[in-house]
Amino acid sequence: MTHNDPLHLLILAASWLIFGISHSLLAGTTLNRVFGRYARLVFNGVAVVMTALPFAISARLPVNLLWEEPAWLFWTRQGVSVATLLAFIDTLKYYSMPGFLGLKIETWQLTFSPWHRYVRHPWYFLMLILIWTQTMSETWLVSALCMTLYLVLGSRLEENRILCFHPDSYAQYCHIVPRLIPWRGCALDEATRLKLESQALTEAGSQIPVS
Repeated sequence: MTHNDPLHLLILAASWLIFGISHSLLAGTTLNRVFGRYARLVFNGVAVVMTALPFAISARLPVNLLWEEPAWLFWTRQGVSVATLLAFIDTLKYYSMPGFLGLKIETWQLTFSPWHRYVRHPWYFLMLILIWTQTMSETWLVSALCMTLYLVLGSRLEENRILCFHPDSYAQYCHIVPRLIPWRGCALDEATRLKLESQALTEAGSQIPVS
């Protein structure tokens, strides 16, 4: 079996690195000074372009599968992927999509949806499942490792920004609920959820800018 040139795989990894750096540096209020109310829209546009870059590079490289999978594994992967996409659709009702997409200027109060009672970053958790249930080739393995690394580091950066607004309530929440992988016995009960949400309202800067 032929393999991809290591240099090509390195270029692919570098493109993911560029995405990660640009996405992290531009998150938060970085673009507000230049683009004002359109900052979120610009941020999303840059994110789309920078995400397209590694996928475009990957599409030009040979697809070398790492192993031959049996039919049962193929269909299991497909089933898990479909279930994950349905779960992702369910999470959308707990977010303001106009604000997230940059179509509307919004700030968010710190609240905890049913998904957030079990994992601090539901979207990242579901993305990890989707990433690792795809057909595994050399190029996808490189991309999967890079995306996983970004989700781990990016979630930490995102939490640091939230802690600036909610140093007490969110810190307590982080102590209870796992960051990326739900874990048995680590969930936010209803009484604690109400307590933390009430506490968040009293903290300075209780409104989190959409970022």
